[in-house]
Amino acid sequence: MAVQIVRTMEIDAKNPLILVGFPGVGLVGSVATSYFVEKGGFKMAGYVTSDEFAPLAAIHNYMPLPPVRIYYSKDKNMVVVLSEIVVPVAVSNEMARTILDFAKALNSQKIISVGGISLKEAEGAVYLVGNTKNEVDGLINKKIGKSIKEGATTGVTGTLLAMGSVTGYSILAVLAEASPDFVDPKAASNALQALSKIIDVPINTLELEKEARVLAQGAKESAIKSKAMGKKSGPSGGMYG
Repeated sequence: MAVQIVRTMEIDAKNPLILVGFPGVGLVGSVATSYFVEKGGFKMAGYVTSDEFAPLAAIHNYMPLPPVRIYYSKDKNMVVVLSEIVVPVAVSNEMARTILDFAKALNSQKIISVGGISLKEAEGAVYLVGNTKNEVDGLINKKIGKSIKEGATTGVTGTLLAMGSVTGYSILAVLAEASPDFVDPKAASNALQALSKIIDVPINTLELEKEARVLAQGAKESAIKSKAMGKKSGPSGGMYG
């Protein structure tokens, strides 16, 4: 079955901004958009389905939910498409086209995709990539993010950016430097702080920052224990040192 959007409530929006978040490096896209809709008073307005999706349900607050969902805020005039599963490569292009068609049907003028990236050039950096050069240059001049001269981004976000360049539809990617090895709430917080400045909507990321500190402390303690074990094991434990 093709990728299909099923609406469960009316989206009474006028030229809304479309925000997109998919799993990727550090799961930044999923974590950031999930946090944003939870704290921003969004209501679930539908979901996305396909036979190619993994057969699972996400569970939140004791409730099973489709893993790819659509949220809407009339006050913010925003629609959010968030996924908690990795979209198979076979349907990534179709997913991007479906989102673009959905945005056009709502008379939206812009899609912003939030995600992670691992360039390992600057810790805590946020990179901005888009097909509207004047907009991107303006945001970079305001020091909201950095530019990427050469590189590639894949998946749904990559396809959306390519489609935007071909069709002229405004697509902007907000990509936070993130760890490829674990969930990175700090990177999600950095992405949301940049997004807040771009869309001029306050976003309190204190809980994400707290979660990041807990994870960092856990990693530090694990490293200390590993080194201690290495010293106890003698010369053969050099790999821990």
